[in-house]
Amino acid sequence: MHIGHIIIIGAMKAGTTTLYHLLSQHSKVTMSHRKGFKSTKELDYFLEDREKKYARFFKHDVPGGSWTLEASPSYTKNYLANGCADRIAALPKQKKLIYILRDPIDRIDSHMSHNASRGRSINGARATRGFDDASSYWSQIQRFDAAGFSDTLLLLDFEDLCSDPVNSVRKVQEFIGLDFEEPTDVRVHNSRRSSGRLLTEAQERKHWQNIKSDIEALAASGRFAAAQKWIDTWSAKFG
Repeated sequence: MHIGHIIIIGAMKAGTTTLYHLLSQHSKVTMSHRKGFKSTKELDYFLEDREKKYARFFKHDVPGGSWTLEASPSYTKNYLANGCADRIAALPKQKKLIYILRDPIDRIDSHMSHNASRGRSINGARATRGFDDASSYWSQIQRFDAAGFSDTLLLLDFEDLCSDPVNSVRKVQEFIGLDFEEPTDVRVHNSRRSSGRLLTEAQERKHWQNIKSDIEALAASGRFAAAQKWIDTWSAKFG
């Protein structure tokens, strides 16, 4: 029998595509597929009510004892939430959520590069709010906690994923309850397309002012040790 669902919920530009492909190599994991929807990886299914069933976006015959896998970073964007966490909670069978957290200012810089490479706006109040929203990790975690995921949500460090992808996969597989299978392909996917930093120091300062209280609350929760390192780094730079 199909056991349940693995959903990588974010963060955008924090290695979600890489982790998706690493996990998809496990013999007990069935990845989402393209047929009938926009993407192999990002279904964005739970951003709104759907007429088509979730199972529609996976192979019809999911092997017994296996898990389905998708990765949709938009699930952790507050301005798109619209009941997303509650919809995931209502999904039958077990749910295991993975949330990769990255230095919030570095994530914004990568987000800007991503948007610029696709001709999207990176300036103005609306763009700024979007960048800040995706780095406001604690407010996002609280939404999923409120939906009942506090014990089934794994917070993964982007730096750990970059420096030791195999051990990060081991950690995720253990969290899900899978026997460890080492991935044979550990390539980085969807890496940055432009070189150099886009954020100016003034922009870094502004973004840090906007999200500092959220990161401080994350650190105070004791649930993600790297948050204090981020506070030390950016507070030392900007006071």
